[in-house]
Amino acid sequence: MKLNIRLIALLLSLIMTLGILASCADVGGEQTEEPADQTTEAPAITDEETSADNAPKTYDIIVGSEAMGTIIRPKDLGSDDPAVVAAVKVRNGIEDKVNVKFKMADDFKKATEEFDASTLEILVGPTAHPQVAEAIAGLSYGDYTIKAVGNKIVVFGFTSDALSYAANEFSRIVKEYSAETADGKINVSIPAEALNVVEEHKGSKLYSAVPVFEGATFSATYQTNLDCEEIILEDVTAEGYNAYISKLESSGFTKYTSNDMSGNLFTTLYNKDYTLNVGYYKPYDECRIIMEPFTEKTLIGLESDNKYTAVTTSQVTLVGCEYTNSSGSNVGNGLCMIFRLADGSFVIVDGSFNRATNANNIVNIITEQAKEYATGKDIRIAAWFISHSHGDHNGTLNGQTAAFKKFTVERVIANFMTDAERERSMGSSYSGNWSSGEGGGDDSTRNAAAALGADFIPCHVGQRFYFADTVFEILYTVESYGPTVVNALNTSTILVRAITTDAKGNSSTMMVMGDVTGPAMAICNKMYGNDMRSQIVQVAHHGYTTWGNDSAMASAYKYMSPEIVLWPQGTSAFPTYKEKSYNKVLWDGTNKNFQQLYVAGWNNTQHIVPLPYSGDPASITSIITKK
Repeated sequence: MKLNIRLIALLLSLIMTLGILASCADVGGEQTEEPADQTTEAPAITDEETSADNAPKTYDIIVGSEAMGTIIRPKDLGSDDPAVVAAVKVRNGIEDKVNVKFKMADDFKKATEEFDASTLEILVGPTAHPQVAEAIAGLSYGDYTIKAVGNKIVVFGFTSDALSYAANEFSRIVKEYSAETADGKINVSIPAEALNVVEEHKGSKLYSAVPVFEGATFSATYQTNLDCEEIILEDVTAEGYNAYISKLESSGFTKYTSNDMSGNLFTTLYNKDYTLNVGYYKPYDECRIIMEPFTEKTLIGLESDNKYTAVTTSQVTLVGCEYTNSSGSNVGNGLCMIFRLADGSFVIVDGSFNRATNANNIVNIITEQAKEYATGKDIRIAAWFISHSHGDHNGTLNGQTAAFKKFTVERVIANFMTDAERERSMGSSYSGNWSSGEGGGDDSTRNAAAALGADFIPCHVGQRFYFADTVFEILYTVESYGPTVVNALNTSTILVRAITTDAKGNSSTMMVMGDVTGPAMAICNKMYGNDMRSQIVQVAHHGYTTWGNDSAMASAYKYMSPEIVLWPQGTSAFPTYKEKSYNKVLWDGTNKNFQQLYVAGWNNTQHIVPLPYSGDPASITSIITKK
């Protein structure tokens, strides 16, 4: 959904409302269930006396217990979209108050058609009508409004809570101006001045903290995790984005970092109250503003702060996680990767299942790899990335936390969808890999971080984390996907690119994919394309299903075109999935760079790749553990 707030919309609105002559229409309000026929026309309103701009001074929305208009909501939305929910709430709220039900329709029109400015309509949410653009001009992102513009009544709020509140408030106004006739009929005639409500929604303070992006098209808001809210804007250019960054600076925000990733622009700014991560998504002409309360932890560190002394060489270890469960069946997925960096610190990605064996394996591998320069608390885990909240990824950190207290763990980095969004996704018509309790990993992972004395950091698209000789770039989180309903928990996986550069300037790139899905990679393909080229690739989702977009995953792998493929799978399950069409492009003739594929294998098997990768597969060490 989108809403044009550009100047041209205001001009069109004035042109269309000029000369409107309101006439009497005595058409009955046929009751239909939502959604109604898109071609439904609302009758003209009744009012003999109009203001100078031909807008009525009163709005007769119910005459003789018959509805005199139609409730309009944005087209192409699911039943759980906030605008649709609010529109239904307006209809039901009116019926509850005065026992009259309005027709409902959406804002569909053919490209050659214009909206009819002469009919009475109640416009709920960001419909495409120019009257909505006029009604919200000058509002803060934390505001809601109920406003009469011409023959339209606009009910609008930027956030879902504000829009819901506006819907309730409009129903209250209807009740206030309802009157019963001698024959028991209901009339509702609302003075225009009563339809001029502009207020800040009390729960939307965060959205009010940023100035409006003038010239952009408001699309939606989205709560991305427990700490962060997102504003999504369309019809944005790079020039408009840069102008908005300047506007944020002029309004009191300080620029912290600015990154260009394949022409997609990302800026972090802050003031004493809030941190903003503002992204320009070039292929989509979008701007996404992610807001969170300011703390020192929201400023993740600059490249200039990354000073270190090399004490060892860098490498990444793919750890085997396959084991036999209580029924004797092999469990062959789970992901655990351990980066050792030049300064001797470690970065862990996931950790696999909640099993003491997995925790002991991680502790033993790190202790062995650090033995020449550190032991105990002197061993630093600079960061622990949790790709998403499935138990075969966050289980060890959350369930075996105490095992890692012998080390110094500095940060836990993740971006989980909210419990409310998880429930919305589970309850949608989308199929997905959901089960009871899945997706609720935010609290447990935060608690694990706190128990280890580590900072919990929600990561955002466009951020770069600098650790010794390796920079970890965030290419995708659920913030790039919402407000679309997530089709599988795996679609909330973060996508991380690790770039290691040695003292001689030699560099290689590794794509750490977690369980990212085809629908998520469709976004990344458009944003980054050939720039996703990587010497090393971790196969996504253990090579299982892509959750609805095989071709997007295959295209992503073609862009990456790796030499080395690391497959987080057990050898028992690997044969089942290796022939999937989207997997085969990694090593068949499609990928001319391919050298070698390594399957994670049985519990504690290790495949160790030196970083940066030199191009010589003989430099890779495999330590195979037998069943």
